[in-house]
Amino acid sequence: MLANAISRIANHLLAPANWARAELLPHAGKAARFELGAARFTVQVGEEGLLGPAAEGTVPDVHIRFQAGAVLRTLADRQQAWRGASIEGDAEFASSISRVAANIEWDLEEDLSRVVGDIAAHRLAQAGRSAAAWPRQVAQSLAANASEYFTEEAKLLVTPLQAAEFVREVDELRDAVERLEKRIDRLSRGR
Repeated sequence: MLANAISRIANHLLAPANWARAELLPHAGKAARFELGAARFTVQVGEEGLLGPAAEGTVPDVHIRFQAGAVLRTLADRQQAWRGASIEGDAEFASSISRVAANIEWDLEEDLSRVVGDIAAHRLAQAGRSAAAWPRQVAQSLAANASEYFTEEAKLLVTPLQAAEFVREVDELRDAVERLEKRIDRLSRGR
């Protein structure tokens, strides 16, 4: 049942993506077993590069296990979730699945427009993008404020200008010490 639902969702994304179906097409007939925590399902690549649930007892060509929390990581960074996956079996097939999963895009606005109309779909998608960007903006703002506090108020960190000045002064001191060593060496040889 889970494989059926996953296949429908995947095929909805694959249908308009000719490049993705072309990527999977050489693997027609192959099955992939996925494990996401307690969720386990096996899908099989069909003749058109679309997915379908694998028949009961199908031996998978590739077995892909994701670490706990991979679903949440996938929402933030799809490629990061794949880096932590454990893969056994057909490496080429797994690589194709990974490329498709990391690069396929869901046209949410198009799907919403069928339900609520074009204008409402555009506004909802825009609101969703703004909401998704909010945590990143907050993190950047917090980092900038913390950086300013630690460099200007608490004086725990130095600014790039202060670091460059320090490096320049160290270079001058090193040169002065080298000149002094040469002078001492000349004076000691003169005696």
